[in-house]
Amino acid sequence: MEKNVILATVLSVIILIGYNFLVSTRTPSPENKKEIPSVTQERETKTLFSEIPSEWGEGKEFTMENGALKITINSKGGVVKSWYIKKSKKELIKKGASALGLNLFLPSGENIDLNRENFQIKIDDKGEEAICSWESKDNKYKIIKIFKIPQKKYYGLLTIKTEGFPQLTEYELSWQGGIGEKYEDEERLASFRGVIDEEKKQGVKPKYPKGIQWMGIRQKKDLIVILASLNQPLAGVFKDNSWGFKHNKLKSEWVIYGGPQDYFQLRTINEKIKKINGEDYHLTKAGAYNLWSYLSIGLIKVLLFLYSFTHNYGIAIILLTLLIYGVLSPLTFKQYESMGKMQKVQPHIAAIQKKFKNDPKRLQVEMMGIYKQYGVNPMSGCLPMVVQLPVIFILYRALLNFDFSENPSFLWIPDLSKPNIPLLLILGVVMFLQQRAMQKMQPRGGQQEGLSKIMQFFPIFLIVILWSLPSGVMLYWFVSSLFSTLQQFFISKKSSNLAVKKG
Repeated sequence: MEKNVILATVLSVIILIGYNFLVSTRTPSPENKKEIPSVTQERETKTLFSEIPSEWGEGKEFTMENGALKITINSKGGVVKSWYIKKSKKELIKKGASALGLNLFLPSGENIDLNRENFQIKIDDKGEEAICSWESKDNKYKIIKIFKIPQKKYYGLLTIKTEGFPQLTEYELSWQGGIGEKYEDEERLASFRGVIDEEKKQGVKPKYPKGIQWMGIRQKKDLIVILASLNQPLAGVFKDNSWGFKHNKLKSEWVIYGGPQDYFQLRTINEKIKKINGEDYHLTKAGAYNLWSYLSIGLIKVLLFLYSFTHNYGIAIILLTLLIYGVLSPLTFKQYESMGKMQKVQPHIAAIQKKFKNDPKRLQVEMMGIYKQYGVNPMSGCLPMVVQLPVIFILYRALLNFDFSENPSFLWIPDLSKPNIPLLLILGVVMFLQQRAMQKMQPRGGQQEGLSKIMQFFPIFLIVILWSLPSGVMLYWFVSSLFSTLQQFFISKKSSNLAVKKG
């Protein structure tokens, strides 16, 4: 049974690490909060940008890039031609299509398709901000589009300003097509006055009037694109090959998200929008989550509840870990109590194994007889581990993706979203002590003793594997390991006086 517990522990670590590298999407490091750049800010920083000519026929492409995205803007139309996600190596925009194009409708009935016009482009040295401007030949009309991608984030901030146009001039901001090269298992989404319509459930309308907050399109359990208006647009429209908004304000501001369906990324954007205009856009409901995601979200909500009292994520993580282990304490006690009983009946088991080593069937019958005679259930030590593993996995998954930008520091740790070597070394020491405590509770001799010697190197193996994890995850693992070690210490003392009686 002890062998099964060790193997279960090793398996759990392998699953967690494998999830980290193959499945999960790491939350990028926090950054300072930055507001959407205004036109005034644009004028103040204009000299920081390099002028780029605009006479290129079919247009010329320019690249914007941060830690998460690589975006290509074409001077023909000032549109986004590529939205490449680095981590998953996926493209959001189909070849030949474009995003964030503009079409103008003047009160006189004249239509100006800006997707056919050349824009003058200004790109900053970091490649994180672009200013696209268009001016009519008679210098009468002017359009300015400011597009900015924050560091290591999956979203962009867009400001559109019109100059010289008559009142009641409307413009349409659109996104062509679906997601990527193949439009597979996609559905359209819309949020109208706080109510979210999903194409495969309620269905979506061809046109939404005033009150539309955001529109989008998502693939099942994969990528999602959301275009959210921070002002009051005239309407939201779904067409056959495009979708977007109609607006008529001289200045409009937008948030564009293009990335994984990650609850924490969407929550971060939603909180930013709430700070800008005071509205809750419920963007976290835009994702199509699976069971594990919902369970992780539940634990994160508990973490946020604890944070609302402590105002420190480090303390909140400690309290959450203790809360979980407190709930699981009865199961943990049963696990170590069973290990203690198994250790006491081990001499009887060893004798049976020696006596019937050439008769496997008889050996199994005699061993079950010993377990029944002394009231020992060999599975009672493994079952608690099986119950705890999903909880550990869910909490690990939640913390791995969590955004600590609101309050990232704790004690000597400057940023809970980044690795911290001192904390990792302390974690290694605690895990070594935990391993030693478990070895004392295991039977000696034979295969178990060989496994115990191998497991002595387990903490070193974990340190090598875990060094790149966020320190928030390390903090959880440290507290849980420390708590588990203390439990083993007290339970082993209690179980040493535990009498194993015949049934």
